[in-house]
Amino acid sequence: MWTLITTGSGLDGMLSLGGFLGDPVEFWLWLTLVLMIFEVFTAGFFLGALAVSALFTAGVAWLGASAEVQMAFFGASSIGTLLWIRPVFVKLLSPKVVSTNADALVGKLATIVAQVPPRGVGRVRLANEEWRATSDDALDVGDEVKVLAVEGNTLSVGRP
Repeated sequence: MWTLITTGSGLDGMLSLGGFLGDPVEFWLWLTLVLMIFEVFTAGFFLGALAVSALFTAGVAWLGASAEVQMAFFGASSIGTLLWIRPVFVKLLSPKVVSTNADALVGKLATIVAQVPPRGVGRVRLANEEWRATSDDALDVGDEVKVLAVEGNTLSVGRP
């Protein structure tokens, strides 16, 4: 049975888990692994950002930095990964907003099938369907228009 007895300085003992681990590099690599495992069960890439910091700190430990430098580097790199790396991953992993139903029609092109007088009502063909349409401009049959808004069952259209 092993015990967590610190040897040497307090930080050195902590980074080797009281002699259980061979050196601080192992501590940082194990911490990286544990944080990544817990990240799987959480959302937001918070623990993942800390895992990246732990991995960077393992590199610093491998280069021979003291325990104090390792802890300072982990703190600073944690702030850095939370501020710069985490937002990138959150944006990449966030679901994209996809317009559906009537909202999906905005921006589509339609063709006038019944003349639309200024501020009056006419008809347009959009995706093989006819819709009521209004416009601030006079639009003639055959004109191509862009859907600007959907209000109930009426499209507000304008020139593209």
